[in-house]
Amino acid sequence: QLPTERSMASCRLRVCSFNVLAPSARICAPLNRQPWQERHSNICNTLLEMQADMICLQEFDFAEKTAGFAELYQSRLGTEYELFTKKRTGCKKEGLAMLFRKGAFADIDIFSVDLEPSFCDRVAMVARLTHAASGCKLVVANTHLTVAHATNDHDIPHCRPLQMEQVLQILECDRDRDAVLLCADMNCDHLQLEPSGEYAAEMVNRPVHMAFQKGFDSALHRLHPGTRPISHTCSYAHDGCADYVFFRPGPLLHLSGSFLHPPGLPPD
Repeated sequence: QLPTERSMASCRLRVCSFNVLAPSARICAPLNRQPWQERHSNICNTLLEMQADMICLQEFDFAEKTAGFAELYQSRLGTEYELFTKKRTGCKKEGLAMLFRKGAFADIDIFSVDLEPSFCDRVAMVARLTHAASGCKLVVANTHLTVAHATNDHDIPHCRPLQMEQVLQILECDRDRDAVLLCADMNCDHLQLEPSGEYAAEMVNRPVHMAFQKGFDSALHRLHPGTRPISHTCSYAHDGCADYVFFRPGPLLHLSGSFLHPPGLPPD
């Protein structure tokens, strides 16, 4: 929640982050038996029902074999939201999207960053904008870190921390804004205790702790202490909460709620 410009009454700022699972990527059963148009139409229905003010999506599809993907989201959400996208570099067929509720923000300035190392083909999107109801100046970033592959000698010890360092450096330049937010599929869970191959859990989870060290908090974990939320099940890594909405606590930002969808299910 953010204070209004003319009074100390608060107004809502609702943020949603979701990895939509690009249909051109590896799709496991039972999703491989469902037409992607049907699944993503249902995702759009859910996003509309949630009435978020800003939405950050990962694995937004750009592949030729899923032609019409962006158009589906635009046709279903375009009346309510402005849609911005960024494809991953190289030959990767998916990327990021950010949506902002029309009329809720002003002075929207969006840029993208190709993250190093370049062979990972990872990207980030950053938006600087003004919350119309409160007049507060915001910055929000969206990214998707490299998978924590334990089968090589570079992703966990080098690539993932380097990607996170770059995103945090960008946000550090805007630390004087009224609210600083980061939505990310971190491909790790900071509550994980089990090692991944030869790598200790703290090495796998290092990017999340880098955010904590820079003063960020996790909205989900802040309001659900004592539980280990599960947002991802995975065939090649540990199940866990890979999806984070980070926020930097401050006098003009009050966390009033956080949940994994659907909210009626326990987060763990």
